[in-house]
Amino acid sequence: MKALFAVDGTTGCDAAVRQGGRLLNAQSDEAILYFALPEVTVRHASSNEAMRDRARKAIADAVFEQAKQNLPGVLATNAGCVTDEHLAADGILRAADQCTADLVVVGACGAGVVDRFLLGSVSRGLVQCTKRPVLVVRPSPENRKNQPLRILLAYDGSSSCTTALKTAEQLSLLADTEVIAATVVEPLSIGKVPDWILNKARDTDTEAMAQTWQREHDNDKQQARDQLAEFMGKQPAPFNKAEIVVCEGNAAEQILSLVEQRQVDLIIMGTRGFGLLQRFLIGSTSDKVLNYAPCSVLLARE
Repeated sequence: MKALFAVDGTTGCDAAVRQGGRLLNAQSDEAILYFALPEVTVRHASSNEAMRDRARKAIADAVFEQAKQNLPGVLATNAGCVTDEHLAADGILRAADQCTADLVVVGACGAGVVDRFLLGSVSRGLVQCTKRPVLVVRPSPENRKNQPLRILLAYDGSSSCTTALKTAEQLSLLADTEVIAATVVEPLSIGKVPDWILNKARDTDTEAMAQTWQREHDNDKQQARDQLAEFMGKQPAPFNKAEIVVCEGNAAEQILSLVEQRQVDLIIMGTRGFGLLQRFLIGSTSDKVLNYAPCSVLLARE
């Protein structure tokens, strides 16, 4: 696997390199570090291009040196370094294409809600624009450090989900890695009517119909569970030993709830991509998970 790490010297990018590097095989994988050169104005020498270039090179060298310290030994020694003068998101996309990266690794900037809504982040822009899988890294909380990696696969049967899983299967995962494979089905009743009203309003015929609907719904849930179990059983370890979970409700809400309950370290999911207007108004499941998940997220497009 060839992984492109976007670096800029911040603690978020340091965490991305450190955690992403642990998922690579030092013997067979390749790490490439990308840094978008900043604009530099040298006081009293604004017309001296050579001095400006030396200053930018010194900054890049410092950023790359810091990043290499967060990579395992062999990966750090053999890591390639790429710079250009494009804006960060555009430059990362170009660099990933040029080096034919199998995975792009970025740190989550942690922008506020208003910033995300108005401008978007580099990581979100990458997910929406590139066809390459993207790993958006958030630092692990203290209580999860030195614990077995816990992965949640959010399965929806799409080709993008399969692509994300195939990318994850190329990662160097330890034998004690824990995997949860979850799928979300629509609830039997979408309305929010109190149970006592529903129970009081039922006559004999309505009750019989409700019981029939419930049996059909339970059968659908069992079918979803069986299909997911069959699919995961065909995957390589550790994914073939995944715990199967079927949730009901809004997909993004259920995924985020499961992440919190089970203290998940990494979410794997596909993103189908919606039109600009729909994303602007309601957002997609992957948008919501990427924005609000407290852990790292590996996303792949169709």
